[in-house]
Amino acid sequence: MKLKHVTTGLAVIGLAMAGSIAAKADPADGVAAWKKFAAEHTDVDRSKWVDAIGSPEALAVAKRWAALRGFDAPGLLASAKLPPELKPGLVINAGNIDSMPWLKDYMVGALADRFKDQSWFGWKQAIIVPTTSYYMTKGTLEQTEAAVKAGVTFSATADGNLLTPDGKYALSTQGALPFVNPKNGLEATWSFVAHGISNDNLNFNPITMDVCNSSGSLERQYKAELWWQKMHGRQDITPTGDIGGMDGVVEGGAVYFTDPRDVRGLSGVRKRFAAANKEDDFKVFVPTLKRTRILSATDGQDPLAAGLELIWDDWRAYWVKTDLNKFDYKIVGEGWTLGMPHVGHFYEAAKRSGSCAVDTVELELRPVWILEITDKTGKYIYSKRRIYLDKEFMYPAANEFFDARGNLMRVWYDSRDWVPQNGQAAWRQVPIWNVISKRVTWLEMDSRWAGLETNPTPSLFDIDQLRDYK
Repeated sequence: MKLKHVTTGLAVIGLAMAGSIAAKADPADGVAAWKKFAAEHTDVDRSKWVDAIGSPEALAVAKRWAALRGFDAPGLLASAKLPPELKPGLVINAGNIDSMPWLKDYMVGALADRFKDQSWFGWKQAIIVPTTSYYMTKGTLEQTEAAVKAGVTFSATADGNLLTPDGKYALSTQGALPFVNPKNGLEATWSFVAHGISNDNLNFNPITMDVCNSSGSLERQYKAELWWQKMHGRQDITPTGDIGGMDGVVEGGAVYFTDPRDVRGLSGVRKRFAAANKEDDFKVFVPTLKRTRILSATDGQDPLAAGLELIWDDWRAYWVKTDLNKFDYKIVGEGWTLGMPHVGHFYEAAKRSGSCAVDTVELELRPVWILEITDKTGKYIYSKRRIYLDKEFMYPAANEFFDARGNLMRVWYDSRDWVPQNGQAAWRQVPIWNVISKRVTWLEMDSRWAGLETNPTPSLFDIDQLRDYK
């Protein structure tokens, strides 16, 4: 199939691709590729990862997801026409990147620049790893299978709501993925939103945020406790079903800063309502002022703390209410792009040199839609988000955020802490860099998996109780 280019960083093909090769879907193909790669590259112990993706539990879930959507990533890869050099084991660095002009079609330009420009946030080298089949949780799978079997059709309405056939708010009443194969940008956005965190609960111990300046020096390090909770359609972690007292709330996030001392106690709670016309319950406690601020939607464009490239609206890569009056949602292409693998449950995909440069990073080819969310008001911090949305995982392989003038501003990549046996996920590493200011925020997460049934507690999503957490 002939390739054509709609934007740098992505080689694109026709929109009918997935259905034409459904019969080739077999997650075991990805496992076999990883076994071969791990045997040939012993610099990192990848054995636990390979065992996990090849376990009977993981393959069973992967095959059910593949049957549901009609494809998987290894199957798509088998039919893709790629440069012969672009395969597992390829090393990319400053010395050879310009000898591979075809790479621009598979790597976002701002990422390629990190290998070429070592003056700030330099990346020494990348190694290509095999393409894995990623999927959301077993609970989401079961609810989606049931919805498909029952012929349930979700409606993405012009007023910004996602509704079930009986007119209920979908994300506050059930847990099925609304659009397994989205037909347009609005449906793709809703499936990305429904992905949430690909888990029912999340708890970091802690999250570390390194702030690097344009000189490549560590300027500051923040540490914080962070929690997230899905309020309805829960089927993976008890309590299942609904969280009491959260009627109409889709999900909630809470953060409590522990370091450095001058921000210790800074805390925030944001709860997202399903109804399009209902503002978030968004509150922040500022310890230096000894007061709680009630924030509006526009405050979501502010950084969580001074110097960070992470804003409230970028929690979990994207946390903005769907609003067709304010934004356009379009799929402008599809194809393959290189992203960080979600191996974080077993080892780090990226090894840093100090705090502000990358020594070695793993990258893998991901099948994606290019989803563009464009601001119509002229008042939002980003004139456009370009999201390389993974077709399997419904989560970005890469993100580009453009400023009000249309210039690329921020770039976001991440490697998730993903459990193949059940599809549950958290985060492990997130580099966010600003190409205008040449500043970087690097997030490192240590996920608490034990005790997720009881932590987070309801009190963490009440700012008046969270402020006294420690």
